[in-house]
Amino acid sequence: MKKIILPLLVIAVGFGLGKFLIATGPEAEKQPQETRPTVIEAQPLNLQSYQVKVSASGIVKAQTQTSLVAEVSGKVLEISPNFQAGSYFDKGANLLKLDAANYTNAVTIAEGDLAQKQLALEEQQAQAKLAQRDWNLLDGNASRPQSDLAARRPHIAAAQAAINAAEAKLQQEKLNLARTRITAPYSGRVQEKRVEVGQYITPGTVLGVIYATDAVEVHLPLSLAQYELLGMPEAFRDKAADTAAMPKVEFSPSNGNRSDAWQGQVVRSSAALDEKSRQISVIAQIDQPFIAREGVSAPLRIGQYITAKIDGKTFNNVYVVPASAVRQGKEILLLRDGKVSVQPINLVWNAEKDVVIQTDVDLNGQRVIITPLPLATEGQAVQVAGENKPESKP
Repeated sequence: MKKIILPLLVIAVGFGLGKFLIATGPEAEKQPQETRPTVIEAQPLNLQSYQVKVSASGIVKAQTQTSLVAEVSGKVLEISPNFQAGSYFDKGANLLKLDAANYTNAVTIAEGDLAQKQLALEEQQAQAKLAQRDWNLLDGNASRPQSDLAARRPHIAAAQAAINAAEAKLQQEKLNLARTRITAPYSGRVQEKRVEVGQYITPGTVLGVIYATDAVEVHLPLSLAQYELLGMPEAFRDKAADTAAMPKVEFSPSNGNRSDAWQGQVVRSSAALDEKSRQISVIAQIDQPFIAREGVSAPLRIGQYITAKIDGKTFNNVYVVPASAVRQGKEILLLRDGKVSVQPINLVWNAEKDVVIQTDVDLNGQRVIITPLPLATEGQAVQVAGENKPESKP
């Protein structure tokens, strides 16, 4: 019995003693938890002017494109080396030659026919003189006029009409002979060749497709909001648009593999809105895009997809900040004495990386927080990375 009671007594005494020591022991001093300020990045605000660059993209199209069509029939005898897909040619250059033997013969025959008709006219004129002389000898009454038939006037008129027809026939045969040589109507480039040497062609056969190289066009679809930002002069039926006031355009390849750049200018806008997209297209022109120049490694291609930056309106007295500095499109966070200050803004323009804003107060020289702080509140402590924590003002 003693063996059981004694251990229990020891345990009870120990428990009571421990509880007493805990109750009467000194309490540990609580240290206040220090709140660390959020580390941010900031940049100064500068009042400035900003020109809008409207982004768009479109496909390069030939300003002048022609399908070469045969006007006479014949066998293809020669094809110029310049009449190959991708080749360049000058205005008036011979591109194609057809067999002209039949047309040369036709010219010779027409010349002979014209000579016969001229001889027939001379014969009728001679007979008319003889008829007039006989009339004067047989009829002494000079007051009575000679009839048209007796004077052979219808014969002379018919002979003259035959000459006119023969001359027209000769001119037509010469024209057909000239058409056996296909010449370039302008300086350009061959887009497609559709004939070969030895091929027999007939009038209406498409020989190839060419386009002029003096300029190309790019149709750029824009939303109505983008179009308004261009401030383009409009053309009316009785008033032409001021071409000098048209926006400038900078083009670049859409694939981004090359640093090529082409300068162009908007020349006009489309006459109607797209019914489905409700967009309007502006047409930009690039002059001499096929001439080698510094900064261009390859000429433009018809059908190539390129991007454009169109000069738009200029906004004055605005601030340009990174997109990360704007919260919900209506406010920015300023850094003032190491604390956040919420500032309402007016959003003017949203570019790819930057945002153009205006404010009702002058913020020139103040610093805007560019680190995204979606939950920051007015007066929240912050610290710029790399800077010492500012001393709090009393």
